[in-house]
Amino acid sequence: MLAALSVGTFTSQAAYPGVGTFTKVNSADEITTGSYMLIANKKAMSNEFGSNKKFVPVDLEITGDESSMVDPDKSLVFEFEVANGIITIKNGNNIVGYASGTNFTYNTTANSDVTKDQWKAENGDNGILLKNVNTINANVSDPDTKIRCILLNNSVLNKETGERNNAFGPYVENNVTSEGYYVPALFKLEESGLPSAQLAFTDGSNKTKIFTAGATFASRATTVSTSPIVYASSNTGVATIDNNGLVTLVAAGETEISASVAANDSYEGAVVSYTLTVLNNLVTLPYSIDFKSGLGDWLNYSVKGNMAWESDPKYGVVAKGFGKGESETWLVSPAVAASSIEFSFSSWTKYEGPALAMLISFDFDPLTMDDPNEATWTDITSQAQWPSAKETWTESGTISHNELQAPVRIAFKYIGGGNSDDSAQWEITDLSAQGENLSVSSATLNEMKVISGKGEIVVLSDKAEEIAIYSMTGMEVLRTQIVEGSNPISLPAGIYIVNGVKAIVF
Repeated sequence: MLAALSVGTFTSQAAYPGVGTFTKVNSADEITTGSYMLIANKKAMSNEFGSNKKFVPVDLEITGDESSMVDPDKSLVFEFEVANGIITIKNGNNIVGYASGTNFTYNTTANSDVTKDQWKAENGDNGILLKNVNTINANVSDPDTKIRCILLNNSVLNKETGERNNAFGPYVENNVTSEGYYVPALFKLEESGLPSAQLAFTDGSNKTKIFTAGATFASRATTVSTSPIVYASSNTGVATIDNNGLVTLVAAGETEISASVAANDSYEGAVVSYTLTVLNNLVTLPYSIDFKSGLGDWLNYSVKGNMAWESDPKYGVVAKGFGKGESETWLVSPAVAASSIEFSFSSWTKYEGPALAMLISFDFDPLTMDDPNEATWTDITSQAQWPSAKETWTESGTISHNELQAPVRIAFKYIGGGNSDDSAQWEITDLSAQGENLSVSSATLNEMKVISGKGEIVVLSDKAEEIAIYSMTGMEVLRTQIVEGSNPISLPAGIYIVNGVKAIVF
């Protein structure tokens, strides 16, 4: 008997157009490679990774007597890749893996738990069980090594609201029969009988871009279908995409870029998408971040290995390299255009390994550099207080820098060898910065007026002439011919010298 839903036509809050109908799978033997939904107790598992490292359930409306769903929201659709009875579960480019305890991992590489991203399906008394094949261990006294199943947990009482909290998570097998736990039923996308439209973006990986006003990049999709490709952005306040697949950045934020084709007599319909994250290149003071709800506009660079800094809802931003081979990972701040800056943070560490390094740079440009090592950095580690004992939160004290002449970036650099004696765990939180922002609204020199602005400068001149624009480090950025009158010039965020006039692009 299946413990989840046996009847109902299911609808959700948003459409996933052109995909089709999902029909209930009645046994684990029917699970093959394809698109699935996981539904339990009138709730569908979404791809929203909750603060407790579990997936957030989405309530469904249940009507009629059909065990199917038509055009669900794509956040509820998971791709199963089945080979030799083993399942890899994905949503977009993210892999659903088991971390530890009752926690999932959900990332593009499963780099924090690289061997724990495979599952197997079995028939059980209460439904189809998805068991993690990498958590079976002879040491069954350790709950972290027991077999894990994907279940909906409705047993946790929220003392503040009096309601039961819901979460899809990896739980031990004996919870299958426990009160308040539900085994998801699987619903698979029906085969249309038509060939695939073979719709795909030329580069469909999730993308992070640094905001520059008006910046564009090509993001075209291809298909064998004769139906036109329809492009869309879920948040046009962050980025737009035109009918030719040209994306234009509008502001910092996150959006889903999608391409879809409708079904026709020859090919099935299809939708593909990826997440575009747009970060601010420059921030103003005062500024603060605790890293508990994400990394904000900070940049994550895995220079060596695939370990990355990760946000933790309880501790802040965390770097831990044990078991991940040699690592060099940078966490780089957005630029700050200030004549002076004071900042502080709290840090915590455990295990043996190299100390965390803190550095400052005036010439790192993520728009032109792929590796922080390409820039000039000054080590300022000694200017902060660090933990003198393991597992002790320590305030850094105030780090001050004055008479600054260019946008400044701060970085934390983690080095690890992957072994127990050379891979410390480091955590950073409660970072705040104050100081005096550089404020240049306009300046005039030699009958030329230069107006600072967002994403551009405007040069007002009473004659046509050639001008040169330099960075604060003296490097020529642009040489161009201007005309009499107004000359808007798009530039990345930063401080520039235009014919001896200082200008700021923010």
